[in-house]
Amino acid sequence: MDFMKMLRSLEELLYEVMTWLVFYPRTFFLTLVQPLKTLEYCRAQFHRPEEEQFDRSLAPPLFLLLSLLLSHAVELGLHYDPFAASQDALAKLSQQNLIILRALVFAIFPLMFAMHHVKASGLQLTRSTLRGPFFIECYPAAVFALLVGAGMTIADAAPQARLGGASLALASTAWYLGVQTFWISNLDKRRWRGFRIALWQWLKAMALIFAIALAYGLASGVTG
Repeated sequence: MDFMKMLRSLEELLYEVMTWLVFYPRTFFLTLVQPLKTLEYCRAQFHRPEEEQFDRSLAPPLFLLLSLLLSHAVELGLHYDPFAASQDALAKLSQQNLIILRALVFAIFPLMFAMHHVKASGLQLTRSTLRGPFFIECYPAAVFALLVGAGMTIADAAPQARLGGASLALASTAWYLGVQTFWISNLDKRRWRGFRIALWQWLKAMALIFAIALAYGLASGVTG
């Protein structure tokens, strides 16, 4: 009986992983070319039974994690280690821990925008009110994470393609801010106000990331 349960679990795991090959590119393409429609789709999923949610796409946090895995795969494909020359603890992290760290770092972006949406909705900030906006924000954050990561890797690892890599990173940042601008101003259509809010949330996320990196560097220097 235990063997049959394990076998069924493996069957489900195999099927789940294989569906990623179909639904990851589908989710990526739809988020890239139809971001607002994808965000509306994500918001509508929370009105469906839990077992029926995200049946036509990947769940947002999984989509973000797989995007970071692909970004890391670009580094491996180009034989590039961004921390090779570093002397701090980041250079000593395993591949698994590095991916987890990146997931936590890039999750700061959807967190910041989700907190703004909760506040703008006039709701009290709780775990339940934050969950939906956070899931929604994982979609554009995943595309941003993959493209900006790939662009920066190409720019650093391939000097002959530095301009192309930097352009990809800048374009993905502009796309991300543009999506956030239109999503924030979706109701009142005040685009300039939406852009200011989007830029402010993005800057807060970047500042928090740099603060965490600085604190981590100082802590690793002290312990080292």
